[in-house]
Amino acid sequence: MSALLGYQGKRIVITGAASGMGQAAAHMLSELGAEVYALDIAPVMTSVYSALMMDMQDAASIDAGLQQLPDRVDALFNCAGVPSPPFSAEETVLINFCGMRYLTEKLLPRMTEGGAIASIASTAGMGWRNHLDSVKAFLALEPDFESARAWMVANPEVCADGYGFSKQCMIVYTMQQAAVLAGRGIRINAISPSPTASGFMDKLTGEGQMPAEAIDLFLPANGRYASGAEMAQPLVWLNSAMAEFVSGVNLPVDFGYCAEVFTGTRDNLLNIS
Repeated sequence: MSALLGYQGKRIVITGAASGMGQAAAHMLSELGAEVYALDIAPVMTSVYSALMMDMQDAASIDAGLQQLPDRVDALFNCAGVPSPPFSAEETVLINFCGMRYLTEKLLPRMTEGGAIASIASTAGMGWRNHLDSVKAFLALEPDFESARAWMVANPEVCADGYGFSKQCMIVYTMQQAAVLAGRGIRINAISPSPTASGFMDKLTGEGQMPAEAIDLFLPANGRYASGAEMAQPLVWLNSAMAEFVSGVNLPVDFGYCAEVFTGTRDNLLNIS
């Protein structure tokens, strides 16, 4: 199975590697023989080839980290993300999407044919169709932080839900870039997890003061939170050799939550269309 996944000796960059899904994915990739470059603003405790500090809302920090990454990158995993609350809507969009896009586009010239990108979106972004015009307007901006900040100041109602908007942008960006990157033989995909037990969730319910009862409304019919490893597994699969003809996909990893909504067997609280 390790050989089928094809990570042996591959150079992998992964953000958000200090905790949760990113940590689980970094550990899994190292076990599969990859040369893992793990990025996070917090210390990375998992055993990897190289661990670098990076602040995903700071272009200078990303640029500094880029200087320490290899000239060839085989796969990128965008796992960094924060909840809102406690982070402000602006901070959340900058970290969850703008930093992800900035790093991705800086690394693309280093990716060769057969490269792959996989990002963590969310079921919280599954209502993107209802906000497509706003999302496309945001994606049409230059991929820098100043343009993003100015747009958010001018359109506060659109990104009031910073987390949902950041994940809508990630989903649509993934779909748009699939055609752009196809000519270079590079794939790009995303997963949309349902609620997952992690430091992210602890921060949301702790500092963010989000009632657990509110989160429970979005649990799938099995009635439980996923583990980080249960999200890392499909993420790792999407960037593997076993998914070499899969691109432009936003894969719900939610034990059927979206299927329940699509078929009308539960309330459509996220306005998924």
